[in-house]
Amino acid sequence: MKLRMISLILALLLCSVALFACQSGTNTETLAPEDGSNAEAPVESEVFDAGNFSVNVAKGWKAFPSKDLFSDEENAMDPDRCSVCKGGETEFDLFSKPYIQFDYYGPDREMMRPTKDLYDKAEDLEPITAGETTWEGFVAESAGTKVAILFYETDEGTHQYQASCWFGSNGDGISFTDADVLEILSSVRPSAK
Repeated sequence: MKLRMISLILALLLCSVALFACQSGTNTETLAPEDGSNAEAPVESEVFDAGNFSVNVAKGWKAFPSKDLFSDEENAMDPDRCSVCKGGETEFDLFSKPYIQFDYYGPDREMMRPTKDLYDKAEDLEPITAGETTWEGFVAESAGTKVAILFYETDEGTHQYQASCWFGSNGDGISFTDADVLEILSSVRPSAK
């Protein structure tokens, strides 16, 4: 029990450090396409399976599983969450490089969408179409860092996804017009079991 509590405290501390470490400027003009189009080009990628869902990881990106803080098993991974980091090599790169954190809500879990009032300077985004997937959401600031909170659910509503897009602190942000970002966003799907 003590080990689990210490793990939870350390995870919360790391999240706090990440939010405060990422306070330098981000190019807000890269957040959404200007002409409403999302030009798609073939992107080299590999499938990463988190357990209950999978996502394509574009070349130049790396997937990181997330620890399951509520599991009784030591070092258990959360099958409903992962992060995909641009230029990432270690998990510490999530503190400075752009990344997308995915959360999956299957038929047995209901997604509780975060609202704009939890963030600073929140504004709605035009829907983002990536392949056959359309994401809706908003862009905002969290501890001075730009983030987009996106939502997607399948037509039948049994599979829901949240993507938290952190735009990085080193001026090497991402854009929803980037072919690699569109490839990643278009690829979320339940794992084949």
